[in-house]
Amino acid sequence: MPYKFSESLQNLRMSPIVSISEKVKTLSPEFKARTGKDFVLFQRGEIDLPTPAFIREAAKQAMDAGYTKYPKSGGEDVYKDAILKKLSHFNKAGNLSRENIIATYGGQEALELAFKLFEGQKGVGFAPCWSVILENFGPYCSTNFVQVPLNSDFSVDYELIRKELKDAAFFYLNTPQNPSGKLFTKEEVNRIVELCKENDVFLISDESYEYITYDGRDHFSPISLDYENIISAFTLSKTYSMTGWRLGYVVTRNQSISRLFRLGDYTQTAGVTTFLQYAAAEALSNIEESTRSVDSMMKEFTQRRNALCIGLKQIPGIEFDYPHGGFYLFPSFTKLIPEKLSGTARELYIYNKLMEAGIATVYGSSFGNHFADYIRFSFSATKVPVIEEAIERIKKVFA
Repeated sequence: MPYKFSESLQNLRMSPIVSISEKVKTLSPEFKARTGKDFVLFQRGEIDLPTPAFIREAAKQAMDAGYTKYPKSGGEDVYKDAILKKLSHFNKAGNLSRENIIATYGGQEALELAFKLFEGQKGVGFAPCWSVILENFGPYCSTNFVQVPLNSDFSVDYELIRKELKDAAFFYLNTPQNPSGKLFTKEEVNRIVELCKENDVFLISDESYEYITYDGRDHFSPISLDYENIISAFTLSKTYSMTGWRLGYVVTRNQSISRLFRLGDYTQTAGVTTFLQYAAAEALSNIEESTRSVDSMMKEFTQRRNALCIGLKQIPGIEFDYPHGGFYLFPSFTKLIPEKLSGTARELYIYNKLMEAGIATVYGSSFGNHFADYIRFSFSATKVPVIEEAIERIKKVFA
């Protein structure tokens, strides 16, 4: 007799970015043999820089000190205390306690817990949108996730938000945003939070790229505002090149939510590995070393961003503004796509052209319903000389 498995699991999809990466592995040997060149990889949000030595050393010391047993439910005090100091100093978020924080396996678990809180209800968020929200969290939590498109310049249409929030449970905000690189301003964040207040809607704030900002701009954190129903998800992955460590945390002033998150975290993973939490505490607490490592990372990312933007600006028909946060560029290729194309052929036209030239990117429809003519470039693991090589190939594609 056939079993009836969970619909929420059967509706999940692997991220298109993973599928693209697997395709590149298949195509790379033939491309190398034919051209003598390597694929240029712009598709993943992985970071090629090493985890700073002071964090690696802290993990070793924690293991040697015997912090290898079951973790404290919800997170170790030393980690939470370091988070509280960081929230106060960097995010300008005070009047918080250990009870407002749950340690998680990366920002991804933090966001999954937040979506699970509103299982079966309506959520609203901007398009473009991180693909995992659409392909994984939404289906897993049976969320009716409605996409509110940003304008073509990534500005906000507040009336569209107001309309959709009337019967919603939460609004999902990612700032700086993946894939657009948009850094939402203090004024924009305040207006979004005010709309959430007006409609008694929770705000899920994804702040994974909070330290990665450009041109003297600063990240503004919603958790700094006086609204109890904000849930902020953070990760150390991007700030400290710790993607494989899977370290994050979720913060909310609503202690009823904190209690539920603690139970959910225990049910899913029974807590974050103890010695990793001690290393994370060192990453957050050692301001001198942390500042040095972040400054070095941002110097490199700035050079990569500028090289990519300057190069693509030389190619007529590619339209974009410089991103102000994260390590993504999301230009429009509308003027380079044949008008007669539609559907999947249109969505994949630019992506396929670039793939044929040995350049792996992510097609815009991976990020929702409204930006299919766009392409996401990630420069998180692509050095300047490789970016310059890619620009020359792209020029030949659209010559």
